[in-house]
Amino acid sequence: MSAPPPPDSATTPDREIAPGRPTDDAPGASDGSRGTGAPVPADDLDGIPPDVYRRRWRVLTAMCTSLLTVMLANGSLNLALPSLSTDLGLTTLQQTWVIDLYSLTFAALLFTAATVGDRYGRRIVMQAGLVVFVASSAYAALAVDSGAGLILARGLMGLGAAMVMPTTLSIINNVFPRHERPRAIAVWTGIAGVGTAFGSVLSGMLLERYDWRSVFVVGGLLAVGALVANQILAPESRDERRTPVDWWGGVLSTIGILGLVYAIIEGPSHGFTDPGVLVGAVAAVLGLGLFAWWQTRTDHPMLDLKLFRNPVFGVSSLTCAIAFFALFGAFYALAQLFQLILGYGPLKASLVTLPIMLPMMILAPLVPNIVRAWGPRAVISVGLTVMAVGFLLGSGWEADVTYWGVLLPILVVIVGMALAMPPATELLMSSVPRNRSGMGSAMNDTTRELGGALGIAILGSLLASGYASGIADAVRDLPAELRGLAEDSFAVALHAVVPAVAESAGEEAAAGYLATFEAAWMNGLTQAMLVSSILAFVAAAVAFAFMPGRSKHAAGMAAASGPAAGSAEPAAEESGKAGAPA
Repeated sequence: MSAPPPPDSATTPDREIAPGRPTDDAPGASDGSRGTGAPVPADDLDGIPPDVYRRRWRVLTAMCTSLLTVMLANGSLNLALPSLSTDLGLTTLQQTWVIDLYSLTFAALLFTAATVGDRYGRRIVMQAGLVVFVASSAYAALAVDSGAGLILARGLMGLGAAMVMPTTLSIINNVFPRHERPRAIAVWTGIAGVGTAFGSVLSGMLLERYDWRSVFVVGGLLAVGALVANQILAPESRDERRTPVDWWGGVLSTIGILGLVYAIIEGPSHGFTDPGVLVGAVAAVLGLGLFAWWQTRTDHPMLDLKLFRNPVFGVSSLTCAIAFFALFGAFYALAQLFQLILGYGPLKASLVTLPIMLPMMILAPLVPNIVRAWGPRAVISVGLTVMAVGFLLGSGWEADVTYWGVLLPILVVIVGMALAMPPATELLMSSVPRNRSGMGSAMNDTTRELGGALGIAILGSLLASGYASGIADAVRDLPAELRGLAEDSFAVALHAVVPAVAESAGEEAAAGYLATFEAAWMNGLTQAMLVSSILAFVAAAVAFAFMPGRSKHAAGMAAASGPAAGSAEPAAEESGKAGAPA
């Protein structure tokens, strides 16, 4: 058990709970009990105050609502971009920043926000983030009248999201006892997995009846609901050791991650020799290099690099990155496949992705039972293998593919992700002392963001290069203007080049070019699927080699307190309980 709290605590009971004995704070079902009238033993409470233990599942609902709010914003503007570009007169560069600045700010500030939450209070940082999110959403919905204003709003929303996402997982880690934590984290993981995709569906439904401002209105209202629920339900928790914030580490990590994500996002479209992309790459190398150097020299590192001596921490991070590489990359490709190959409109293209989310929503809460039976090594490595098989099936797609032909491989990928993600997230969090939950949350969230950005960048690059090589011979005879349009992208070729050829050379010639363009794009897509399959197979092999088996995992879960965070077993869950003092 952790040491008794200091006398200045305003948020923790001022005495320990004796095992098996009722206290004034836990007389029965109305306080710490399971509803049987008998108090919950202190070992089951795991140091959590009885009143917090009693409402832990409601706290989880509030945390998932907060998480869903920021995840929806990550994928909600793609379908709205044409209409808001028309209304605000956005340039191509401004369109890019409207979409990308949210992700850039979000990813770059995760570590700093999580560390500040550990030190000064996770709930207060989360609530402050939601206030920023609500204010910037309201500004975008009610007052924005220029591209610059919308870009500012999206940047502020990203700041708010960075304050919200890691603190939700940190709070969950501190209000659930260790034997229930895997199930709670699995539910959180399911929401994180479907949130971005659901944002696209929701925006499609809103845009069918309203304008683009409705997307910000709904996002802001959801954030208000989360703000109220958190204020009522969520306990305050913080690092009882009062670990100082590593501000220099925060500056260096922000610069490094900002540069890395920018280079990943912009490299495929602007070229990796573009001056802006090169600046981003240099900032990434210098920022992250200096960050790593500083973390080995400061007394209170933002990210304890010794954690990487524990293969569980590193492999869990790799699993999260690969899974979100798959998720973001797959949905990026599917949005185009449904519209450009199958001919669906934006709303239909978003609605037909709904069945793809079901495995994540259904399976994720059940995975902890599977892990208890088979162990994390088997479940994670099987999940990654299933993902690899799904991508391999997708590599057989051709231009005449049907919706059901697309759905089956993607469902297989999502089933694999639903198996791999919950135990990987739980193991990553258990590798970090509970008083530094923000460190684990930030690492988890950052790997997700980087994995998603890499998925879009790498799969997008493979799509573009496969398409370009596939049409090279066919477009040589076209006029220079049409040839340039065809080489720009498949979408431009479909909507501009094919009609022009039909008008000048006839429908038969246009049909020939259309078949060539479709085959080339699908060839690029199948190459992307094949590369994804190889990556997932490699990750499965690494997980099988380094993840703990069933007996080792069970021993770690049963231990009253784990060994040090740097070991191969789950970390010591020292302090940091819900309600710990500042």
